[in-house]
Amino acid sequence: MSQDLQIMYLMCSKFCHDLAAPIGAISIGLEMLDENPAPDSPQALLLHSVQSAMNKLELIRCLSGYATHKNKPTLSDIRTVLDKCIDPEKTKITWLADGIDSVHGTPARLYNALMILASDALPRGGSITLNKDYSITVTGSLVKFPESVLDAIKGRFTLSDIDSRSVLGYFIKELADQLDTKVIFDFSQPNLVVIKFQ
Repeated sequence: MSQDLQIMYLMCSKFCHDLAAPIGAISIGLEMLDENPAPDSPQALLLHSVQSAMNKLELIRCLSGYATHKNKPTLSDIRTVLDKCIDPEKTKITWLADGIDSVHGTPARLYNALMILASDALPRGGSITLNKDYSITVTGSLVKFPESVLDAIKGRFTLSDIDSRSVLGYFIKELADQLDTKVIFDFSQPNLVVIKFQ
Protein backbone atom coordinates (compact mmCIF):
# COMPACT_ATOMS: atom_id res chain seq x y z
CA MET A 1 0.00 0.00 0.00
CA SER A 2 1.30 3.47 -0.86
CA GLN A 3 2.22 5.75 2.03
CA ASP A 4 -0.17 8.45 0.80
CA LEU A 5 -3.07 6.00 0.74
CA GLN A 6 -2.28 4.74 4.24
CA ILE A 7 -2.22 8.33 5.53
CA MET A 8 -5.58 8.95 3.87
CA TYR A 9 -7.01 5.84 5.53
CA LEU A 10 -5.78 7.03 8.93
CA MET A 11 -7.23 10.51 8.43
CA CYS A 12 -10.61 9.10 7.38
CA SER A 13 -10.57 6.76 10.35
CA LYS A 14 -9.97 9.73 12.66
CA PHE A 15 -12.73 11.83 11.05
CA CYS A 16 -15.21 8.95 11.28
CA HIS A 17 -14.35 8.39 14.94
CA ASP A 18 -14.58 12.10 15.80
CA LEU A 19 -17.92 12.58 14.04
CA ALA A 20 -19.64 9.39 15.21
CA ALA A 21 -19.92 10.44 18.88
CA PRO A 22 -21.65 13.83 18.42
CA ILE A 23 -23.98 12.52 15.70
CA GLY A 24 -24.89 9.56 17.92
CA ALA A 25 -25.53 11.92 20.85
CA ILE A 26 -27.89 14.04 18.74
CA SER A 27 -29.80 10.91 17.75
CA ILE A 28 -30.16 9.78 21.38
CA GLY A 29 -31.26 13.25 22.43
CA LEU A 30 -33.94 13.40 19.75
CA GLU A 31 -35.26 9.98 20.69
CA MET A 32 -35.53 11.05 24.34
CA LEU A 33 -37.80 13.96 23.38
CA ASP A 34 -40.45 11.62 22.03
CA GLU A 35 -40.04 7.90 21.42
CA ASN A 36 -42.82 7.83 18.82
CA PRO A 37 -42.86 11.13 16.92
CA ALA A 38 -45.41 11.70 14.17
CA PRO A 39 -43.97 10.73 10.76
CA ASP A 40 -44.21 14.28 9.41
CA SER A 41 -43.03 16.06 12.57
CA PRO A 42 -39.79 18.09 12.67
CA GLN A 43 -38.38 15.58 15.16
CA ALA A 44 -39.01 12.66 12.78
CA LEU A 45 -37.36 14.56 9.93
CA LEU A 46 -34.35 15.32 12.11
CA LEU A 47 -34.09 11.68 13.22
CA HIS A 48 -34.18 10.55 9.60
CA SER A 49 -31.43 13.03 8.67
CA VAL A 50 -29.25 12.01 11.62
CA GLN A 51 -29.66 8.30 10.76
CA SER A 52 -28.80 9.06 7.15
CA ALA A 53 -25.64 10.87 8.31
CA MET A 54 -24.67 7.88 10.49
CA ASN A 55 -25.17 5.49 7.56
CA LYS A 56 -23.08 7.67 5.24
CA LEU A 57 -20.38 7.89 7.89
CA GLU A 58 -20.27 4.10 8.15
CA LEU A 59 -20.11 3.87 4.35
CA ILE A 60 -17.08 6.18 4.33
CA ARG A 61 -15.54 4.12 7.10
CA CYS A 62 -15.99 0.96 5.01
CA LEU A 63 -14.51 2.76 2.01
CA SER A 64 -11.38 4.15 3.61
CA GLY A 65 -11.48 3.63 7.35
CA TYR A 66 -10.52 0.56 9.42
CA ALA A 67 -6.93 1.66 8.82
CA THR A 68 -5.46 -0.68 11.44
CA HIS A 69 -7.72 -3.70 10.74
CA LYS A 70 -6.46 -5.79 7.82
CA ASN A 71 -9.56 -8.00 7.77
CA LYS A 72 -12.06 -5.14 7.82
CA PRO A 73 -14.31 -4.28 6.24
CA THR A 74 -15.79 -7.46 4.80
CA LEU A 75 -18.04 -7.40 1.77
CA SER A 76 -20.80 -8.55 4.11
CA ASP A 77 -20.24 -5.39 6.22
CA ILE A 78 -20.49 -3.29 3.08
CA ARG A 79 -23.69 -5.02 2.01
CA THR A 80 -25.29 -4.14 5.35
CA VAL A 81 -24.31 -0.47 5.07
CA LEU A 82 -25.25 -0.12 1.39
CA ASP A 83 -28.68 -1.59 2.10
CA LYS A 84 -29.18 1.23 4.62
CA CYS A 85 -27.76 4.02 2.44
CA ILE A 86 -29.36 3.31 -0.94
CA ASP A 87 -33.11 3.80 -1.32
CA PRO A 88 -34.50 0.38 -2.38
CA GLU A 89 -37.49 2.08 -4.00
CA LYS A 90 -35.09 3.83 -6.40
CA THR A 91 -32.18 1.42 -6.80
CA LYS A 92 -32.28 -2.33 -6.14
CA ILE A 93 -29.06 -4.13 -5.21
CA THR A 94 -28.96 -7.89 -5.76
CA TRP A 95 -26.19 -10.02 -4.25
CA LEU A 96 -25.78 -13.28 -6.18
CA ALA A 97 -22.13 -13.95 -5.33
CA ASP A 98 -21.32 -16.55 -2.71
CA GLY A 99 -18.78 -16.18 0.09
CA ILE A 100 -18.96 -12.43 0.57
CA ASP A 101 -17.88 -12.87 4.22
CA SER A 102 -14.47 -14.05 2.96
CA VAL A 103 -13.89 -10.92 0.85
CA HIS A 104 -12.23 -8.36 3.10
CA GLY A 105 -9.74 -5.50 3.21
CA THR A 106 -8.70 -3.95 -0.10
CA PRO A 107 -10.92 -6.15 -2.35
CA ALA A 108 -13.96 -5.24 -0.23
CA ARG A 109 -13.06 -1.53 -0.42
CA LEU A 110 -12.81 -1.81 -4.20
CA TYR A 111 -16.29 -3.32 -4.43
CA ASN A 112 -17.59 -0.65 -2.06
CA ALA A 113 -16.20 2.11 -4.29
CA LEU A 114 -17.61 0.47 -7.42
CA MET A 115 -21.06 0.08 -5.83
CA ILE A 116 -21.06 3.77 -4.89
CA LEU A 117 -19.99 4.67 -8.43
CA ALA A 118 -22.71 2.42 -9.91
CA SER A 119 -25.37 4.00 -7.70
CA ASP A 120 -24.28 7.50 -8.74
CA ALA A 121 -24.50 6.39 -12.40
CA LEU A 122 -28.25 5.71 -12.01
CA PRO A 123 -29.84 9.18 -11.62
CA ARG A 124 -33.28 7.75 -12.42
CA GLY A 125 -32.76 4.58 -10.42
CA GLY A 126 -32.31 1.03 -11.65
CA SER A 127 -30.57 -2.10 -10.46
CA ILE A 128 -27.08 -3.16 -9.44
CA THR A 129 -26.21 -6.86 -9.36
CA LEU A 130 -23.12 -8.49 -7.91
CA ASN A 131 -23.01 -11.59 -10.11
CA LYS A 132 -21.81 -15.04 -9.12
CA ASP A 133 -18.51 -14.42 -10.94
CA TYR A 134 -18.12 -11.17 -8.94
CA SER A 135 -18.67 -8.94 -11.96
CA ILE A 136 -21.17 -6.10 -11.46
CA THR A 137 -24.12 -5.40 -13.77
CA VAL A 138 -25.65 -1.92 -13.75
CA THR A 139 -28.98 -1.37 -15.52
CA GLY A 140 -31.54 1.42 -15.67
CA SER A 141 -33.44 3.78 -17.95
CA LEU A 142 -30.35 6.02 -17.87
CA VAL A 143 -26.87 4.74 -17.00
CA LYS A 144 -24.33 7.55 -16.99
CA PHE A 145 -20.75 7.22 -15.77
CA PRO A 146 -18.83 10.54 -15.79
CA GLU A 147 -16.03 10.55 -18.37
CA SER A 148 -13.62 12.12 -15.87
CA VAL A 149 -14.16 9.20 -13.49
CA LEU A 150 -13.68 6.62 -16.25
CA ASP A 151 -10.50 8.39 -17.39
CA ALA A 152 -9.17 8.31 -13.82
CA ILE A 153 -9.90 4.58 -13.53
CA LYS A 154 -8.01 4.03 -16.81
CA GLY A 155 -5.06 6.03 -15.48
CA ARG A 156 -5.54 8.87 -17.96
CA PHE A 157 -4.96 11.70 -15.51
CA THR A 158 -2.45 13.71 -13.57
CA LEU A 159 -2.91 14.61 -9.92
CA SER A 160 -3.69 18.19 -10.95
CA ASP A 161 -6.68 16.83 -12.93
CA ILE A 162 -8.32 15.24 -9.88
CA ASP A 163 -11.36 17.03 -8.47
CA SER A 164 -14.25 16.14 -6.16
CA ARG A 165 -16.07 14.34 -8.99
CA SER A 166 -13.20 12.28 -10.37
CA VAL A 167 -11.46 11.46 -7.07
CA LEU A 168 -13.51 8.26 -6.68
CA GLY A 169 -12.10 7.05 -10.01
CA TYR A 170 -8.57 7.78 -8.81
CA PHE A 171 -9.27 5.85 -5.60
CA ILE A 172 -10.64 2.88 -7.58
CA LYS A 173 -7.50 2.90 -9.76
CA GLU A 174 -5.28 2.91 -6.66
CA LEU A 175 -7.16 -0.03 -5.11
CA ALA A 176 -7.08 -1.99 -8.38
CA ASP A 177 -3.33 -1.39 -8.69
CA GLN A 178 -2.81 -2.79 -5.20
CA LEU A 179 -4.60 -5.95 -6.31
CA ASP A 180 -2.69 -6.08 -9.61
CA THR A 181 -5.90 -5.94 -11.62
CA LYS A 182 -7.69 -3.59 -14.01
CA VAL A 183 -11.32 -2.49 -13.84
CA ILE A 184 -13.04 -2.91 -17.23
CA PHE A 185 -16.37 -1.34 -18.23
CA ASP A 186 -18.40 -3.11 -20.93
CA PHE A 187 -20.74 -0.61 -22.63
CA SER A 188 -21.75 -2.93 -25.48
CA GLN A 189 -25.47 -2.80 -24.61
CA PRO A 190 -27.59 0.34 -24.19
CA ASN A 191 -28.30 1.31 -20.57
CA LEU A 192 -26.58 -1.84 -19.34
CA VAL A 193 -22.99 -1.76 -18.13
CA VAL A 194 -20.97 -4.71 -16.88
CA ILE A 195 -17.98 -3.98 -14.66
CA LYS A 196 -15.35 -6.71 -14.84
CA PHE A 197 -11.72 -7.28 -13.87
CA GLN A 198 -8.73 -8.18 -15.98
